[in-house]
Amino acid sequence: MMPNKEQEVIITHFTRNAEGKRILLVEAPPGTGKTYTAVSASINYIRCSKQQDSKYNKKVLILTFSKNARVQIEKQLDDLDNGNIKLSSYIEVSNFHSFFQKYVWSYSNYLSLTKNLIITSPKQRRLHLERALSQISDYTGDDNQYGWVESLLEGEFYPLTPKGNIKPVVKKLIPYKEDIQNGIMQLNKEGYIGFSDIGYYMNKLLDKSPSLLKTIQNKYPLIILDEYQDASDLQDKIVKKLVGQSNNAIFFSDSKQMIYGWRGASPNRIKNLLEEYGDQIEQRELVTAMRFKDRKDIESILKTAREETYDINSFVSSENVKYIKIKVRDKNLFSTQSKNIMYSNLKYKIINALPQFQERKDKSIGILCRYNEQVRFIKKALREEFNIYSQTISNNEEEHNIVCDLIDFWSKQENGISIDELSQEIVKYIFSVIYDDGIGAIKRNKLGNIGYSNLKNARLPILKQVASYVEKGAESREYFCCLYKCVNLVMDSELSINPGNMSLIRKVL
Repeated sequence: MMPNKEQEVIITHFTRNAEGKRILLVEAPPGTGKTYTAVSASINYIRCSKQQDSKYNKKVLILTFSKNARVQIEKQLDDLDNGNIKLSSYIEVSNFHSFFQKYVWSYSNYLSLTKNLIITSPKQRRLHLERALSQISDYTGDDNQYGWVESLLEGEFYPLTPKGNIKPVVKKLIPYKEDIQNGIMQLNKEGYIGFSDIGYYMNKLLDKSPSLLKTIQNKYPLIILDEYQDASDLQDKIVKKLVGQSNNAIFFSDSKQMIYGWRGASPNRIKNLLEEYGDQIEQRELVTAMRFKDRKDIESILKTAREETYDINSFVSSENVKYIKIKVRDKNLFSTQSKNIMYSNLKYKIINALPQFQERKDKSIGILCRYNEQVRFIKKALREEFNIYSQTISNNEEEHNIVCDLIDFWSKQENGISIDELSQEIVKYIFSVIYDDGIGAIKRNKLGNIGYSNLKNARLPILKQVASYVEKGAESREYFCCLYKCVNLVMDSELSINPGNMSLIRKVL
């Protein structure tokens, strides 16, 4: 693959002209070859540096927002590496959290944190924080309050609503801001840290140790940032410290694609970059579609979307798109009754639309919804009413919760737990691998009341067998062995299995 003229200018910017601007800002819409350009620029920079100095030992750092983006860049790096240089030694690809974590974990004692830091699962994080906030009378556990509290260390307070209106329940907590921050930091000192805390400690580390900052700056003379329009204020602050007064940087962004505004990404991020670097920054743009150059229909949709001239109704005529509308006569769109009517109509419209795609056996069907609640409803309806199983693209929060819970469960083997506690744990994991809301008298929403007697006295053979495994597990303290037997028992039953969670738990066990 050869770069086009737009890409070539960016790839060779730092090597063809020693007097060029040290910062590049590249507007890169989807499908214009951003990943290829970023990786090629890195390779070109390293090759030229190695030609000038055979002992060159510095690196290019590429920072992304997600692990998926990192994997895409690493794959592109493998494809473009011709084998003359071991590029993995000179080009480091990481997402923000992983890069920050590397330094925070290495310098945990210096930051007054324990050396055995654990990234808590979202579920554990909420339990820890709500326990720490139990003394604050105005904390009610409201989701808006928790959302503000959970990310408090990540940066200055930012609005939790699209229009910037601070919800009244959140306003009540602002007087306690310092107390809440201290509570979070105390949890961190005990070893429990959340993803949103890591950036705070990275920033603190760079402020506390100018020598470390200088070392990092020297190690990475070129930093390439992906999707920078989504950088939070804190990430932006850290990146600017890493770039410093003399290093080079390429900021790839797409102002039309901001997706993290809800957690601190600023709509003025790109404008602020231009103001920050002034005459040290040069703007470029990738406009030629590379990924979809043979698909004029997709290219046209992307173009009109960027120009904000598209008409969503025109998609209906496409053979690949079915736009489903639901009419609601109720004035209150979010009432329970209104939702039930909408969702009922929605599932049948989806089912009626599926047959036209049945002949395309090698293709997938994507269902895009506005809200997670709709996703859960449709997935459940397809499974239970029509025996159609589907996958969900998610942030892996449920999987993270399961694995962290299993780690806690493993640690209990040393001190031991009662047979009732073991019963609760086993039943909890059984429900995590099935879709059913109940197994006989054992209900998913009442797990806190489950004890050994509930299993032993149950009528269903599967529950009696679970009780037998629990009894033996409690006596031997081989809790994981007990869980493994119970999970296998469920897998061979007539219960509705959640294949993703079942596979995950079996792998861990």
